[in-house]
Amino acid sequence: MFCNNCNQENSSEAGFCSKCGHQLSDVQAQTPPPLTPVNISKDAQIPQNHSASSSENADALLAAFVGKKYDDFYRNKWFKDSEPRLEVNKDGSSIHSFNIAGLLLGTSWLCYRKMYLVALCIVLGINTVDLILMHLLGMEAYSSIGQTSFFVAWAVLTGLLGNYFYFSHSVKNIKKVMSNTADPATVEQELAAKGGTSWVGAIVGSILSVLLSMGMSYLFAPEWYWLV
Repeated sequence: MFCNNCNQENSSEAGFCSKCGHQLSDVQAQTPPPLTPVNISKDAQIPQNHSASSSENADALLAAFVGKKYDDFYRNKWFKDSEPRLEVNKDGSSIHSFNIAGLLLGTSWLCYRKMYLVALCIVLGINTVDLILMHLLGMEAYSSIGQTSFFVAWAVLTGLLGNYFYFSHSVKNIKKVMSNTADPATVEQELAAKGGTSWVGAIVGSILSVLLSMGMSYLFAPEWYWLV
C-alpha cells in the first residue's frame, strides 16, 4: 500500500505510513504510482514540507509511546521550533538537547525508559575501555586517573545523547508497531505497552549493570586491580 501523502510503500496491513506517520486508508491504491521524475528516486519521494496531518499523526504517535512527559518535556527537546516528525530533525535538535535525568541516573534512566539494549551497549563499551586502559597504563598511571573518571564519562555520555537515544528508540518502535497493526486503537494500545516507563526495569537494569561491571572486572582486570 502506498501512502497518498508521501508515496512511501507500506505493508498491506499497516495502519499508518512508516515514513511520515500519515494514516492509511483501506481504499488507497495498491499499485505503485506512475514513474515520474519526482518519484523515480526513492529519496525524492520524501516531501519537502510535511502536511499538517502528518505532523499531527507523528505528534499523536510519539505522545502515545512516551506518555505524559511528552508534552511537558520531550516534545520541546526533540523538535523545538520545528514540526514533529518520525525522523531526526535536520536542525539536529533531537541530537544536541540535554537530558538531566540521563546525566544523574545514567543507565538507570535508560532502563526506566525501557532502552535496555542501549543501556547494555553503554555498560559493555565503557567497561571495555576501562579494562583496556588498565592493561595499557598499568597500576600507577591508571590509579592517578581514578575509576571515578569512567563513571563521570558514563553519566556525561548519557546526558548528552540521552534524548537522541530515546527519540531513535521511540521512532523504531512506532514504525514497527505501525507496520504490523492496521487498527488505530490497537496501535495506540501497543505503543502505550511498549513505551512509557518501568520502575522494575530501572531497578533490575541497575542491578544487572553493576553485576555485569563486576563480572567483567573479575574476569579481565589485571591482578593488581584488586590490590588497589
